[in-house]
Amino acid sequence: MKRLITITILLVAATVFVTVKYFDNLKISGNHSADIISSIPSSAAVVFEFNNDASFYDIYQNSPLFASLLGSDKMTELHMLRKGLLNNTSAQTLLNAQDIFLSLHTLGTDSIEYLFTMASSGAFSNEAATQMKLKPTTLGGKKAFVFQADSVEREFYIIEKQHNVWCGSFSKTLLQESLDSKKASAGTFDLMSDQQHSTSLGNLYINYQQCGSLLNNLYKSEDSDLWKGLFKLPANTSLSLNYKSDALLFNGFTTFKGKSPVSYMDIFRNMVPVELTLQNILPITTAYSNVYGISDLAAFKNLLTSWQQKAHLVKDKKALFNKIKTESGVQFDSEFNKLLDNEFALVTTRFQERIAIIKVKNGAALRPFCNNISNMLTEDIGQFNFNQVPMYLLGDVLSGFRKPYFTIVDNYLVLGNSQREVSNFRENYFGNLFLSKQSDFREFSNLLAQRCNVSYFINFKNAGYAFKRALKRKYANAYNTEPGFKNYYAAAYQLSASDKQFYTNLCLKINAPDSLNINGN
Repeated sequence: MKRLITITILLVAATVFVTVKYFDNLKISGNHSADIISSIPSSAAVVFEFNNDASFYDIYQNSPLFASLLGSDKMTELHMLRKGLLNNTSAQTLLNAQDIFLSLHTLGTDSIEYLFTMASSGAFSNEAATQMKLKPTTLGGKKAFVFQADSVEREFYIIEKQHNVWCGSFSKTLLQESLDSKKASAGTFDLMSDQQHSTSLGNLYINYQQCGSLLNNLYKSEDSDLWKGLFKLPANTSLSLNYKSDALLFNGFTTFKGKSPVSYMDIFRNMVPVELTLQNILPITTAYSNVYGISDLAAFKNLLTSWQQKAHLVKDKKALFNKIKTESGVQFDSEFNKLLDNEFALVTTRFQERIAIIKVKNGAALRPFCNNISNMLTEDIGQFNFNQVPMYLLGDVLSGFRKPYFTIVDNYLVLGNSQREVSNFRENYFGNLFLSKQSDFREFSNLLAQRCNVSYFINFKNAGYAFKRALKRKYANAYNTEPGFKNYYAAAYQLSASDKQFYTNLCLKINAPDSLNINGN
């Protein structure tokens, strides 16, 4: 009996010891990752963290998902860096199983570069540098190395930023920026919890305002539809990667900063998630869309008014609806709010048509009020006589519809900036020509959260036509390279209110294989 008690005590002691050591290691790992990510320049738009482990490389190297996401040129560069640097015996000794942070940065107005930041278990000795074929140089007055990978024209620069923390890039300018401690991004990103961090295949960190700058650099002029309002968020996002053979799935939290300026999106983080249905009537030509879901109409109205007060819009809003009442006899804002349902959407088609779809409780009841404030062009289509009505009713995401054309189909108020746009929607609607009728769309929808408050969606095939006109030439060409984004079917970014933050899902699904190609016909 004594022996049994002794063995039991030893087992309990061993369990306690292992548990304590496990959580101590998690804490050390989390602190170490925080130190590394805080050394990344604040110009980082996104940061992808992964472990320098063979299992991760086996996944991405044999998957079309990553190649299509990064493009063939970037994949070649990354493959050669891994082959020439990370697979080297000396590098494996120093970098094996270390977390690597790959960040994207905007340089100037027409250049995007990436930066590697990683920790090593020790210093690069002269012998190790020689074995890794690193040539010594200086950068910013500090000792650095140059690596020339096979089949890659650009030289790769490596420098130790701080003790055993190394940065590498093909851009000297970006490396120089990384050496400037005043530009360090401490607090820009919130790391995953230690437990989630230790089990995740990879983590994605998003700096919204820098993402906005990066994306605007891709366009000939600032894009006002895609990701409307998202990249003005005073927040950051941390997502963990869940891998499927045909999709990249990320989930995590978008966290608002305590003293950040008020954003239009604040309205929706004070809601609760709802089931969105407007995606079921997106036209078959949809390139991208934003759908907004309201769980409490009274709260939405109050929150919108509060936001408009802080944006100094209330005076003009009151003046507009008083003018409408005087000239038409209709208190349009009151009547509209009575009939508003719980969703509205902003849609851009492959032809760059822009429409808004607003779900209402009774389209027939709303019709006479809309007719009274409009110039009717046909029995079913009219144009508002007053400026910026949609923006004041629902917020600045609809600011692009100044004196919109409108139509009402069933319980949907549809707005456009031309008669043709709303007419085309009617043709698609009554012809039952919706994306939701396609099997690819249904398969994609099965990967998404059933309930959320804001959902951004891109159909990459249709978006390609819009991007060809909107993007700068080199980025439009890159979009259509093989492999590239054209190999993806769609992407969605969903924000679901949770304790005044957003639980966030990002999904990218690759196109289904062509059965004709599979059969060799």
